[in-house]
Amino acid sequence: MTNKVMFCTLVLLLVVFGAILFISPSKSQEQVFCTMEAKLCPDGSYVGRTGPNCEFRACPVYTSSGGGGGAGGGGILPYNSGVRGIVTLGPTCPVERMPPDPACADRPFETLVSVYRASDLMRVIVSARSSADGTFKMSLSPDEYILKASESTTMPSCSPTSVTVGPDTYTSVTVACDSGIR
Repeated sequence: MTNKVMFCTLVLLLVVFGAILFISPSKSQEQVFCTMEAKLCPDGSYVGRTGPNCEFRACPVYTSSGGGGGAGGGGILPYNSGVRGIVTLGPTCPVERMPPDPACADRPFETLVSVYRASDLMRVIVSARSSADGTFKMSLSPDEYILKASESTTMPSCSPTSVTVGPDTYTSVTVACDSGIR
């Protein structure tokens, strides 16, 4: 009789074990929760993790419209697009005259130029120094941006400048700064 009890117990354990395996979800049906990490893409945007292996999503890729030459950056710096411009400072004389005195014309201004996405004015995408002649050039992906110049919180005061960068082109812009002279 003990052999029968042991045999029945063994069969019962096998049935319970089989039921547990059958009822429990398989690995392919389990939900996967990825960490909240983000990867910085070359164009300044961020992508998160996704999928069953928690891999980073692909960075955006910009292609040129109309075929031909450039790739609009192709998601890898340097881009074939961006912004170039000049930073000017004026007025340079305390009293404006009529007709205007050429010696009092706005002058080139060497300062830091910072670029922000129009949709995110808290995070600087790229910064560059304008040269002694006020000129600057930065490679950027096609998008809408705000340029802010000056390293001072007081004077000179430079107006934020909106710019739209298209694929395979450098948009020209003038950033005007107020010297505070009156």
